[in-house]
Amino acid sequence: MTEALSEEVTLRRTEELAALQAYYDDALLPSLIPPENGNNNEVHNIALEGPWFIQLGNQSLFGLGMPTLEIRVPSSVMMNPQTKEALLKELQDMFEMEMDVGIMWGERCREEISIMEETYTTQQLLQQDDDGDRATTLKNIANENEVGQEEVQTFIPPTTRYNQPIRNFPTSVIHNPKYQREILHTPPFHPPKSGAAENMIAHVCKVTSMEHVQWALAELLFNDKKVAKATHNMFAYRFHHGDEDSALLVHDNDDDGEKGSGAKLASLLELSSGAENVLVVVSRWYGGQLLGPARFKWIAAVARTGLVQGGFINGD
Repeated sequence: MTEALSEEVTLRRTEELAALQAYYDDALLPSLIPPENGNNNEVHNIALEGPWFIQLGNQSLFGLGMPTLEIRVPSSVMMNPQTKEALLKELQDMFEMEMDVGIMWGERCREEISIMEETYTTQQLLQQDDDGDRATTLKNIANENEVGQEEVQTFIPPTTRYNQPIRNFPTSVIHNPKYQREILHTPPFHPPKSGAAENMIAHVCKVTSMEHVQWALAELLFNDKKVAKATHNMFAYRFHHGDEDSALLVHDNDDDGEKGSGAKLASLLELSSGAENVLVVVSRWYGGQLLGPARFKWIAAVARTGLVQGGFINGD
C-alpha cells in the first residue's frame, strides 16, 4: 500500500470512528480499529464499553476490499455458535466497495441484541411459571411487545463521509398501496464547471399527508439503487391537511447532509405560486469539484424544473 493511500485509509477510518462514537455515544458499539501508522499487522485497541465488539482488521475501507471482521461477545452473553456464524456471513454480505460499513454493521448487531434480549426475557419469565401458566405468560408477553411498538425499515447511507442521517420508515406506511405516489424524475443535470461525475436529478410527487411523504422517500431510497447511493438527497414538502376551511399547512425540509439546501428548497416552494401539496427531492452525486455557493443555485434550478414538469408551477 502506498503511503498516500495508507494515509487516506487511516483518515477514512478515523472519520468513521468519530461518526460511530457520535451516533452510539461511546456506549454500544466499539467497532472500528484504525491501523498502526507504518505497520500493516497491528491495530490500536480502543477501550469502549458495550456488549458487542466488532473488530475491523487492517484491510482498506477504500478500494482494497472488505475489512477483516471478527465478532466478539462477553462471556455473560450466551450466543449460539451457528447464530454467530450466520450473523458474521450476513455482515460480510452487506459490504460493498467504497462503503463505510461501521454504522451499517452496528445497526444490524443492535437488532440482533434486541432479539437476544427479548428471547432471554421470555425464557426467564417462563422459568418462573408453572407449566400450566405458560400459555398465559406467552400471550401477555406478545401483548406487551405490541403496545407502543411499530415495525420500521431502516435506511443506512452507504458512507458516513457526507453526514447523511440514518432514516426509519414505518412498514405499515411504506408497504401500504393506498399511500403509493406517482413520482416524476427529471433528466440528469450536469452543473457547469463541475466534476465529470457530478449530476443532479429532481424527484417530484403530489402529497397530502405525512404518509405520502414517507412512502415516496422510502420508494426512492429502497427501490432506486442510484438514488440510495447519492451524495445527498435533500428535500422539502408543503401540503394542507384537513378540511378546506380549517386546513393546516404542513411543511418541512431536510438537508440530508448538504447544509442549507433544504431551506433553499423550502423557500422555492413558499415563493413559487401554486407550489402546494408537493414533495420535491433533489439527488446530488458529488463529482469531486467543489461548487461553492453556486451549488444552491443549481439545486434550486433542478427542483424548479421538476415542479414545472410536474405541473405544480408554471414555467414563466
